[in-house]
Formats: sequence, C-alpha cells, structure tokens
Amino acid sequence: MQRFITLFFICLYFIGYTQESSIDFVIKNVGVNVDGHFNTFAIQANISKEGRLERITSTIEVKSIETGIDSRDEHILKEDYFDAEKHKSIALKSTKINKLDTGSFEVVANLTIKGKTKTISIPVMLQKIKGYYKITANFEINRKDFGVGGGSFVLGKTVKITVVHYQDL
Repeated sequence: MQRFITLFFICLYFIGYTQESSIDFVIKNVGVNVDGHFNTFAIQANISKEGRLERITSTIEVKSIETGIDSRDEHILKEDYFDAEKHKSIALKSTKINKLDTGSFEVVANLTIKGKTKTISIPVMLQKIKGYYKITANFEINRKDFGVGGGSFVLGKTVKITVVHYQDL
C-alpha cells in the first residue's frame, strides 16, 4: 500500500495535478454568511507569450447556482432575484487591462447580470505554473446595482466573489 501511495504522488509530480476552475461567492443573509458557487461556466483568457493578460471573458449559467439548500437555490432563480427564465446567463467582458506588477493586473470589465450592465474593476493575479496558467480574482459587487434580491433588508448588499481559473499554456 505504501508503495502505491508513493507511486501516486510521484506520478502527480511528473504529469502535473489538474485543477478545476471555480466561481464562489459569499453574501450575508440575516447577518449570517451564505456561501455558494456556480457549477456551469466558461472562462477564456488571452495571455501573451510574455505572460501579459490581454483579454478575459466569462459566461455563467444562472441555473447552475448552488448554495447547499435546494429550496433557497430554487427561490433565487425567481424574478425578484436572478429571474433565470428571462436572464439565463451572467456575462463578463474585459474592456481594459492595466498591468500593475509582475503577475498582477487591474481588469476593467463590463459585468451583465439580470440584463443590467455595469463597469467594474477587478484585481487579478496571474501565475504560470507547470503546464498551465492560474488566474485568481477576489472582488466585491453590490447586488442592488443589478436588481438582484429587490429591496430586501435582511440580505446584505455586498457580494464577495472569488474566481480561480486554470488554463492550459
């Protein structure tokens, strides 16, 4: 058994461990953090040979939201939240990318949720790792800017979003 475990880790080292991209979020509801993620999305980043992030786009399937409570997931797909029947996806498209430091960028992008588009600024880290790029972003949006959740007093306005994306070289 010990030989098998050792062999497994040696194989991972030489072939590289494949990672999965993720889009996670946290929002306060009645003062308690509610976290969740989207299961179906596409992220495409254009990266130059020099390792400069040149463009990034993303599309998220709204119905793929998961918070761990099925009844809540069903409710937030309704009209007062995401209105998933009319607005099937969330889209992000970069309009400008500023290099801040080695591997550090400011992405100015149009974010469209529930048919409303807002320009946002996102700090993005780019790392070149054996066989792929790792792109990480942590940022916040105001749900009310997009008409999500209506005038709810128990639901926080700020949504904290974490994106981790792995893309082949």
